[in-house]
Amino acid sequence: MTDKEKISRHDTMEILRQRIGGCFGTADGIFAGHPNDEERAKELRKLAFDNHITLQEICELTLGYLHGRGYHGDHIKEQLTEVTKMFGKKIK
Repeated sequence: MTDKEKISRHDTMEILRQRIGGCFGTADGIFAGHPNDEERAKELRKLAFDNHITLQEICELTLGYLHGRGYHGDHIKEQLTEVTKMFGKKIK
């Protein structure tokens, strides 16, 4: 991987980290539960695919977001399942 590719990948991870919260409902923390949230998730999925971001990396970003918002246990498991379903359609 060239330095340019490393920088691009880092920048993409930062964008994903900043925007992943927009894929969740603000009141309930449900992933892609609203059409606008779903559309944002699809845009991030494309960005991740185009920049070779792995599903594992997406799950780690999601975990960080959900933990940061104070969610625990079953809610996190349920949301990670949904994230995996959506992002797993394009990325591995």
